[in-house]
Order: sequence, then structure tokens, then C-alpha cells
Amino acid sequence: MPLPPLKAKIVFAAEANMLWAGLGEGFFAGPAQTAGWFSFWQSSVNADCLVAVLCAADRPVFILPLEIVPKGPVRVAIFAGGPHANCNFPAISGTHEIGRNDLATLFKELRKARPDIDLVSLARQLGELDGITNPLSQLPNRENANVSLAITLDRNFETVLARNSSKRKKKKHRQNMRRFEDAGGYRIVTAVTASEAEAMLENYFVWKADRLAKAGIRNTYEPAGIKDFFHRLFANETGLEAPRFQLKALEVAGKYRAVLGKSYSEHQTFIDFIGISEDGLVSASPGEFLFFEDIQDSCNTNLAVYSFGIGDEPYKRSWSDIEVPTYDADVSLTTKGRIYAGYLAARGKLVRTIKQNDVIWASVRKARSRLFGKRRDPQ
Repeated sequence: MPLPPLKAKIVFAAEANMLWAGLGEGFFAGPAQTAGWFSFWQSSVNADCLVAVLCAADRPVFILPLEIVPKGPVRVAIFAGGPHANCNFPAISGTHEIGRNDLATLFKELRKARPDIDLVSLARQLGELDGITNPLSQLPNRENANVSLAITLDRNFETVLARNSSKRKKKKHRQNMRRFEDAGGYRIVTAVTASEAEAMLENYFVWKADRLAKAGIRNTYEPAGIKDFFHRLFANETGLEAPRFQLKALEVAGKYRAVLGKSYSEHQTFIDFIGISEDGLVSASPGEFLFFEDIQDSCNTNLAVYSFGIGDEPYKRSWSDIEVPTYDADVSLTTKGRIYAGYLAARGKLVRTIKQNDVIWASVRKARSRLFGKRRDPQ
């Protein structure tokens, strides 16, 4: 029996939060494309959000949660969450094939519902998630400047270690463990109450702000409502048997020294952020220590992949055996949108060129840090 044709609709406000339940229990979605993320982002950060939906017999089979942001004279629809939404993948039931014509119909419906939107810009997308192909990969796209590095877990920590410097990792872990024990003892803590989540996040925000300031990088947690968003998001998941979002910390002598923010799909865990305390124990690598423990714990689960998320750093390379490209796709709805899409494509190409050249990228990072440091000097 042929499947019913898909119909497109645009949903606003509170009604949007009920859509995900219609997908059924086994749906696929990037963590930032789930109901909780969308709801808290809309109520804490940007009220101008909507959900573009494809339905079969009035049941959703494809959900694309978006927020609308101004870029000068251009209005752009992006994944709800802005720069905090990474490894993006629309919510889909997996029961229906989504074709190019379906997507074209969806964007036509969006244009009718919100004629003020010039461009839909869908950045940092995964090509597949948990073995399912991203329907949005049918759109014209380009590779993002940033890859996503990951580990094949194989349910065996020794196998993971054996891929890269097993003896060195174990030796360093033992040495740092002794330092933490000598400093007053340590434990790995998972936030299971809202107050624990709040305390971990508050430490992380302070550490991150200081680190970004020293590097001359804009702090994406500073805009209004974003810290509140993360507090609500993680507090809502504490105590759940299978949380989508989770906080873990390394505690030494009763103080947090590293905090890890994680999210989950069915077969993967994603590292959304990590922060460390720049105190007397920083030379004991609290972040690396927490990663070692968390990767080891993850090997004892049914997870297939441990993803470090977007970004290429030496500590990620030292563990990873998978390099996953991410993709950007732009759908122009107006002439202004087409012009801005051209700018984004050119900018993306330039950033990719810079980041793929180790010498140039190192020079850019150094210059940015020096420039910002001079600006912070007292007059």
C-alpha cells in the first residue's frame, strides 16, 4: 500500500512543542533538534522561533526547528540555538522517505507563512545519524570549515586505548590520579539534581569566560537568556533514566576542577563543551582526566560512537579514529537572501582555507589573542 503524500505546514508558539510526540518513540534527531532544546531556547533566548513540518495523514514525519535572526537588513532562519547548535540533524520518524520535492514544498510554505524571511541557513549538519541519512543533504551544500572528531567505542576501552598511545595515556592518568589523591581525594560526579547541575554550570561559565577573554574570542554565553537556557535544559534532564543532556564533573578536595556537558542520540554521545579550573591543579590536566574516565564509562554502554563534536583540537585527535565532515546548506527565499547566501559561501571558503593551513591558522589565533589582550589593558 503506497504511503500517503506528505503535506507541509509551519507551526508557531506552544503548539510546536507537542509535535515531537507525534513522531513516535524511535525517532531520530540531533540533540539540538529535540523538543526540550527548542522549547527552552524559544522561551529563554529568542521568542521568534518556528517549526517547519512535513506530515503524513496529519502525523509529523519531519521536523525542522528554526529561529529567526537579523543579519543587518537580512532576516535569516537558522537552527534554533545559533552557535550552540552543533552536529545538527532534523527530527525524523524514519518511516517516510523525504524527497527534494517535499523539501521544496516545505520551503514554499515557509515563504508563505513568513514572507519577511530572506534565507534559511542550515549550518554544521551531520550527513547521517545512527545509520540514517539526513534528508537535508539533498539540498545544494558545502563542507563546513570544522570537522567533527569521534571514537568508535567497540564496547572495549582497551581497544580504544590501543589505537593511539595507550601506555602514555595510562601512565599520565595514573600520575594525575595520584596528584588528585594527594590534593585531598577526587571523584567523578554526574549531576542528578537541579542544584548540582546549576553549580556545575556556574563554574563552567566563569572558567569559559576567562579562557575566551584570554584567547580574544567572543563569549557566546554572554547574550541575554543563554545561561538561563542551559540551566533550564540540563536541570530538566537530571534524574532521568535516559537523559538527552547530562553534566559530569571532576571534583578534587570538594571543588569542581573540570565540567563536561554531554548530549545523546540513540547510538552516540556528543561532547557539547568542557571547561577547567585554572588553579594549582591545572598542570594535572583535569580535563584530560575527566575525558579518560568518561570515555571508559561510555565503553560500558550500548553506545557505538563517542563524538567530540565540532572542532579540531590536539586532545581530540589523540583519541579519535573517525573524522566526520559537517555541511552547510542555504535556501534563498528572496533576492536579498541570494546575495547573503553568496557572502556566506565566500566566507565559508575563506575560513576553510585558513583552518586547513596550520601555519596561517596558528598565526591568526596568535594575532587575535594579542590584539584582544591590548584592548583589555588599562588606559
